[in-house]
Amino acid sequence: MGVIIKPSVSSKNLSKGFLASQSHWGHSNQILNHSLSAHIIGTKHNFVVFNPAHFIEYSKRCSIFCSNIVLDNGNILFINFGSEYKKLTVFFASRSLQTSYANKWVGGSITNNFFKKPSLIITHSIPKDSFILKEASKRFIPIITLEDSDYCLNKSFYSSFGNDNNKNSICYFYSILSDSIIKSLLLAYAKTLTSSI
Repeated sequence: MGVIIKPSVSSKNLSKGFLASQSHWGHSNQILNHSLSAHIIGTKHNFVVFNPAHFIEYSKRCSIFCSNIVLDNGNILFINFGSEYKKLTVFFASRSLQTSYANKWVGGSITNNFFKKPSLIITHSIPKDSFILKEASKRFIPIITLEDSDYCLNKSFYSSFGNDNNKNSICYFYSILSDSIIKSLLLAYAKTLTSSI
């Protein structure tokens, strides 16, 4: 897939951001999906607490994957399924010069070519029984998302584990990915400049 990018953000800074953004809080322990137990360090006041080390490891994987998609001349689609956080989705897609879709998902949008086939889909949350999973699977399109404590493990192609109901948490996750995309775009542009000299 070409050049492999390593994330430039340190694990220490990622960990600080993880806690500051409240990304470590999951749902009430009563609705914990136990397939995610390996990514949980415990509970506090009956709420699940995610393991920061796992968030860092998986967010870096997501970041590297985004970078390599861009360096391979791929295109990324940011999607928001619900009524909340639409502006966040549009902002981070625009910030990283990618396409966004922030309305109710219409079944068949990808398989019927309403969109140019994306190389990757990014969303902060995937609704249960969403058509997007079936469509993306049919077209071999990977998905990156946050998996909260009520998720079924590995619902998407690449995931990180954290709070998908908090604005700051979503901003933090999107910022990690969009920073990686922007750096890769700049690197790709720099290469075109040097090759034309």
